[in-house]
Amino acid sequence: MDNALNQQLQLLVEEIKQYSANDCSTTIRVRRRIALNKFVNAVVNSGRLCKQTQWSGLPNYEDYHNEALQLTLMEICKKIDEYNPQYPVMVWVNKIFHWRFIDVVNKERKKGITKIPKGEKISPVLSLDDINKEINTEKSISHQEIVKTIIYKDPEKYLVSQHLRGHSEANLQAILILLLEGKKWKEISQALGVPLTTASSFYQRRMHKIIDYLKKYI
Repeated sequence: MDNALNQQLQLLVEEIKQYSANDCSTTIRVRRRIALNKFVNAVVNSGRLCKQTQWSGLPNYEDYHNEALQLTLMEICKKIDEYNPQYPVMVWVNKIFHWRFIDVVNKERKKGITKIPKGEKISPVLSLDDINKEINTEKSISHQEIVKTIIYKDPEKYLVSQHLRGHSEANLQAILILLLEGKKWKEISQALGVPLTTASSFYQRRMHKIIDYLKKYI
């Protein structure tokens, strides 16, 4: 199946190359665009696009995936004439896809949404386990249980007070409790009635304040 797919894609690449990107003829440009569209559709529907599962733990994974894919498709269209037929088409495509995914995640890191220390490998955003590690002291009591108790009691009502504008129910306490219950971000967004990216970004931007707040009661 992979050989048949590769042959199909390489034929489409050859068709594209028949129409020079530098040709001023409107007819040639239209034919090249049609051929490029056929190629892109074949790639997207091939079932051989890498899912980039190493980043599936990121709360904004689907958004990152879609953005990286769009960047990849634009790049392969731009660089299609540079493709070396000695290598399978999807190997070339997925290599570009991999680097564009890294670009997207790094861009979000600079915004402070994903907490990726400079020089370290990309990893999922901070979770409740990370909070436990951040506030861990040398006490023998289960810090995880202490953290849970503080979240539920919210002594200063800080967690409840921090909520999305116009959605008081979508507050930090509610998000943390849902995370404690093992809910995924898709489930959390549905439970709170807000977009997944909005909820996860709101949570991540306040992560260090959450840690400082919990530390006061350890």
